[in-house]
Amino acid sequence: MLSSLRIKNLALVEDLSLEFAGGFTVLTGETGAGKSLLVDALALLVGARGDADTVRRDAERALVEGVVEGNGADWLAFLRDRGLPEEHPVVLRREVSAGGRSRAWVNGAACSLADLKEAGRIWMRLTSQHDHQSLLGEERHLALLDEVLGIQAKLDPEAAAVREAEGALKARKRSEADRARRLEQLAEQLSDLQALGPKPGEWTQLRAEREPLRHGVQLEAAFREAEENLRLALPQIETANRAVARATTVMPGAQEQLDRLRSLRLELEDLQALAQDQALHFAEHGAEALEALEARLAAFEKLARRHHCEPEELPGIFVALREEERQWLGGEASLAELEAALAKAAEGYRAKAEALHKGRGGSLEKLEAEVHKRLSQLGMQGARIQVRLSLALDASSPVAQQGQGVRVAGSGFSDVAIWIESNPGEGFRPLAKIASGGELSRLMLALLGAGIVLRKQGEAPSLTLVLDEVDAGIGGETALAVGTAIQALGSRHQVLAVTHLAQVASRADHHGLLRKATEGGRTRSELAWVRDDSKLRELARLLSGHPDRPEALEHARVLVAE
Repeated sequence: MLSSLRIKNLALVEDLSLEFAGGFTVLTGETGAGKSLLVDALALLVGARGDADTVRRDAERALVEGVVEGNGADWLAFLRDRGLPEEHPVVLRREVSAGGRSRAWVNGAACSLADLKEAGRIWMRLTSQHDHQSLLGEERHLALLDEVLGIQAKLDPEAAAVREAEGALKARKRSEADRARRLEQLAEQLSDLQALGPKPGEWTQLRAEREPLRHGVQLEAAFREAEENLRLALPQIETANRAVARATTVMPGAQEQLDRLRSLRLELEDLQALAQDQALHFAEHGAEALEALEARLAAFEKLARRHHCEPEELPGIFVALREEERQWLGGEASLAELEAALAKAAEGYRAKAEALHKGRGGSLEKLEAEVHKRLSQLGMQGARIQVRLSLALDASSPVAQQGQGVRVAGSGFSDVAIWIESNPGEGFRPLAKIASGGELSRLMLALLGAGIVLRKQGEAPSLTLVLDEVDAGIGGETALAVGTAIQALGSRHQVLAVTHLAQVASRADHHGLLRKATEGGRTRSELAWVRDDSKLRELARLLSGHPDRPEALEHARVLVAE
C-alpha cells in the first residue's frame, strides 16, 4: 500500500506531499488541474520513462518519492536479491533532470529503472483508458489470469535445472577441439573480468558517487587555501595587538581598540581551526578516493568495449562466462550420465508445470461465469468471454507434454488467450480486434472483481491499483455500477482512481480535489481532501458544472446515500 507520496517540480506541481489510506480513494478536478500528473508521478515510481518536458520551468529536476508498506516477504526477497537495503516500509525515489537524465533509488541506494519496474510488480498495477497492453497483448494474459486467480507460479528453480542440464549436454556434444579452443578463449576473457570483479549495480553506484567526490576535491583545496591565509594573517594581527597595547600606556582611550583587536585575533584563530577541520574532512573524500573511483570506472568502460556491451552488463556477462567455463570443464561426464540428468530435470519440471496447468484450468468455468455476471452489471449485457488455455509449444524443448515439446519457463508451459463476444451471436474474437477502450476498462474491472470472489483472503498480496479514467465513455446506471465495482476492489486492494464521473466519485472512501492556483505569474496544482458539504459541492460540479445548484446538490446527496 502507498502510504505517502511527495511530488516536486513536476509540470504544474511545485511541491506536493500527500498521505494515503487504504480502501478506495478518488481524485477529481477540472481539466488541466493536474489529476493525470499524479498518475504520471506514480508511473515514474514503477520505472516509466522520464521526460524532460515534464520538469517544471526554471527547475533543475523533478522529484517523486513514495513510501510503500505491506507485502513484506515479497519485498524482502526482492531487496535481498538485488543487494539493496532491507528496510521496511520501502522508500522509492525517482529524479528526472531538466536535461532528461533519470536516476532512481530504493531505500536510499541507487538502482536501475529495471529494478524499479520489477519492484512495481510487487505493489502496483496501473490501468488507464489509453494503456490496455495487459489485455490487448495475448502474451500478457497468462500473468493476468494468475493475478486474478491468486496463482503464484514459482517454477524458476525447475526451469533453471532443465536449462542447466540441457546446456551441459550440449556442451559435452561439441567436439573436443572446440572444447579446448573455447576454454582458452574463456580463460582470456575471464582473466580481466576476475581482476575487476564487477558486482550487480556497481556501475550505477560508482557513477552516483563520482560527482560528490569531485566537489570534495574542490572543497578541500578551498579550505586549505583559507586555512593557510588565515595562518599568515595571525602574526600581523598579533603585531598590531602589541602596538596598540603600547599605545594604551600613554592613551588609555585606546583600550577599546585593543579589546577589539583581541576579539578579532580569537575569531581568526577559530576560523583557521574550522577551515583546517573542514579541509581534513573533505580530504577523506578527496583526490585519492576520486582517482580510485575514476580508475575503476575506466576499467569498467575498457572491459565493456572489449566485450561489446554496456558497463552495467559486465556482471551478467561475468556470471555467464563462468557458467559456460564450468560446463566446458564438466565435459568429462559421459553422454549417458548427462542425458539421464536432463531427463530427470525435464520430468521434475513437467510434473510441476502439469499440476500448475491443471490448477489454472480448474478455475476457468467459475471465473468466466463470475465475469459474465459482472459485465452485465457494468452495462455490457450479453457480453461473454472465453479464457482459452492451451500448451505453449516449443519444438526444440527437451520437455514433452502430450507428445509435444513445450515451453520451459518459471510460469510453466501454459498459454492463455482471452477472447470476447460483445453481443450474442457475433462469435468470439481476440480482444485486440473487437473491444473498445471503455469495454476493456470494464472487462479489467470485472476480472479483478471476480478474482476477489474466487480467491480466499490472503491467497495473493493486496496491491495499489491506479485507475486513470477507466470509466471514460460511460454514464448513468453503468457509471453507478462501475463505481460500485471499484468500491468493491477497495475492500481487497488500495485503489486510487482519477474520474470525471460523480457516480464513481460518490462511492469513494476518500476524495481528493485538485485545483489550479496562480501566484506571482506562475500556475501550480494543489490538492485538498474534501468531505461532507465540500464533497457534495464537488459532486454537484461533476454532475452539472455548477457546485451550488440546488438540484445538483440534491442529486449529489442521493448518490452519496445510495
